[in-house]
Amino acid sequence: MASHVFLWSGPEGGQISIGFDDAHFGLPQMRAEINFMRAAHPKLPDEVPRGTSFAFTKEERTGYLLAHYRVGNNVYRNADQSNLSRLWESAHYIARLVHPTDYERAASRVSRSEA
Repeated sequence: MASHVFLWSGPEGGQISIGFDDAHFGLPQMRAEINFMRAAHPKLPDEVPRGTSFAFTKEERTGYLLAHYRVGNNVYRNADQSNLSRLWESAHYIARLVHPTDYERAASRVSRSEA
């Protein structure tokens, strides 16, 4: 069993370490997910506290895929039966926590344009 750690770097040098067991997650699949998040949230590594890490594993007893997101002193978890992309959805939640006003402004623009 081998494991990999990637560094997701932001434009200002911030980093998020991403660890996963390649017995359960393929390298091309994980790179695709990281690239998708990098495009969706390019500054996230610069905006989260130093030492932020994401880890992806498989719970042997249940077979569920698990994600653990350590952001500062907080740990967020997500689980899914088989879909790695759904595990990554929590990164969008973390981005909203980092910049709640950005999302509030976007939501208010949408609601005004619908009126």
